[in-house]
Amino acid sequence: MTVRTPVYWDGSSIAQMSASQITTIKQRCVYLFGGAGRPVNLTYVASDGSLRRMLDTSDSPSAEVSNTRSFANNTTSLGNTTDAGTSTTYDHINQILTTPSDPTDTNNKLYPLYYDGSGNFQAMSKTDMYDTFINDAIDLLVDGNDRDGTYRLSTQPTTLANHTLVNANPIFVDTRFDKSIHGGDGSISEILPLSGTTTAEIEKWYLWRTNQGTSYGTPSVQSPLYINSDNDLQSYSTAEFDSVLEDLLFYSAASRNTYSIRYEVKGVSGTDTSEIIGNNSLDKTRGDVVTDTTLDSQVRINDQDADTYRSQNLPSGAGETETTYALKIYRT
Repeated sequence: MTVRTPVYWDGSSIAQMSASQITTIKQRCVYLFGGAGRPVNLTYVASDGSLRRMLDTSDSPSAEVSNTRSFANNTTSLGNTTDAGTSTTYDHINQILTTPSDPTDTNNKLYPLYYDGSGNFQAMSKTDMYDTFINDAIDLLVDGNDRDGTYRLSTQPTTLANHTLVNANPIFVDTRFDKSIHGGDGSISEILPLSGTTTAEIEKWYLWRTNQGTSYGTPSVQSPLYINSDNDLQSYSTAEFDSVLEDLLFYSAASRNTYSIRYEVKGVSGTDTSEIIGNNSLDKTRGDVVTDTTLDSQVRINDQDADTYRSQNLPSGAGETETTYALKIYRT
């Protein structure tokens, strides 16, 4: 790894950039990633998204038992509820990649100049540019914070500061058996046999994109010197230097080995855990974690209709987490 110190015109002479000036260029890269041209994006789809699915599970009631004599006659054959007995698949997050061309420097003049240690000016190579600016910028983008142009999950449905909602539909809905239909007391209740919806929504999660300028505002960088087509030293314009940085940053984020940016849904803990294949860095959670919850106990419900004595165990109790999911960002 070779980090260079670019030079610039300070108004009266050629000077070497300070560490803080180089850091500001890295921050400018984060800002540029927040623009519309970024090559790694997440969208909402109705089904079959490319990111791993999540499961919303709910407890299932026992089978109903009935006879024509008494509730007591139902006792020995009455089964238990089934923990997480039903599930709904949520696979709404789709990753879209575009692949920019690998930047080329045909005449070795495209990139900024630096002192070569012998009193001469030398143009940075593409590898120098990666080592000096782009690698660290990629690491900033995947550090788990709200970085420009990256995505996160939130339980907020309509408003989240410094973010744009990707789609008004939730990417996950946590439901549980609706214990309010029986009150949780196990007494006689006119609800058997069960019919209609028996689940209640607990929480929803939505996909958001972090707005450009959230991390560092709009960083104003010191433009370095480069060799123009007349072999003279010239300062980049802001647009020219942005274009140089974007080409390298976007190619790297899309397809450069170990410095590509990717997302995945990971089952972090619980019954549906998973690992991320091809993860070359420590993955970071983006936004709110998703929890699939169920109930932790059951109650017996009795219901008499004329000479029919029905009994059934229904889910009840407090919420318990089956699986915790997270939207992860990482390098690959």
